[in-house]
Order: sequence, then C-alpha cells, then structure tokens
Amino acid sequence: MRRALSIVNRMSQLLGNAFEIQLDAVNYESRDGDGTVGAGRLVIEDLAGARVGLWEAEPGVIGGVTTDEVFVVLEGRAEVTFEDTQETIQVGPGSIVRLKAGQTNIWRTFERLRKVAVSLPAS
Repeated sequence: MRRALSIVNRMSQLLGNAFEIQLDAVNYESRDGDGTVGAGRLVIEDLAGARVGLWEAEPGVIGGVTTDEVFVVLEGRAEVTFEDTQETIQVGPGSIVRLKAGQTNIWRTFERLRKVAVSLPAS
C-alpha cells in the first residue's frame, strides 16, 4: 500500500524528517529460508510521475526487481548483488546508488537500513 505523506501543513515545503517518519510495514520473503524480513516504505511526494520516498529493511536476505531509482543510504549497512552483472556493492550511510529498471538484485542487510529514494515510473 502506498500513501502520500501528509504529516505537515501542505502550505509548507517541509516534507518531514527522514529519521522520524513512521513507514508502512511491509514483509519480504527471506531468500535464506528464515520466513520473512521486516521492512517499511512510504511515498513522501509524487512529483510529475517521479516518487520520492523512504524505505527500510531489517537484517536479512531479500531480493526483487528494481525500478529506475537513485537512493541515498541514511543509516545501516547492506550488500547488494545485481544478478545480471554479478556486481556486489557495499552500502552504508552516505552511499548514493543508481538502480536500473528490470535488474534483479539480492539485498543482504547487516544493520537496519533506511534510505531516501527517487524513482521514475516504468516507461
């Protein structure tokens, strides 16, 4: 479920604090057979089809298919492996990453991770 954030007065340009905003709970199936991995997400703003949002994941192994997205890690640590290129990257606070639509990836989250992301709609 995606909902636009409306915790502040819409007359203000302040959208909120990335460390304090409560996210909608989401569970991902674990890729290492341990049930599910807790996560959260929230669309903060829709801008002409682009979405600005927050995402977080608890420690564990999850995977999925990406959209066109650029994100910045605010807190936590993870390793992301892209199945098409076999590239593995380490991400942590301050990491800026570009995801390409349609890539399948595996996330190994070591510490609760929170990121702010801008994603574009599928073309």
